[in-house]
Amino acid sequence: MIVTPLRNNDYMAEQLELLDRDDSDFHLDAHTREIGKRGVAEARRVLAEIVRSAAERTEKHAA
Repeated sequence: MIVTPLRNNDYMAEQLELLDRDDSDFHLDAHTREIGKRGVAEARRVLAEIVRSAAERTEKHAA
């Protein structure tokens, strides 16, 4: 499922580069991890809502 408009794909690729590190000293603090977990939870919630809404629209059009 594509969640970004096609015109944003190049921009998003630049923003979402993964860290390629072998640095075992690199750790996120608890506060930063919590912020990240909340962001992931919100993104999952929004995506689930989009899927649910799309399924409802599909059902309405099929009826």
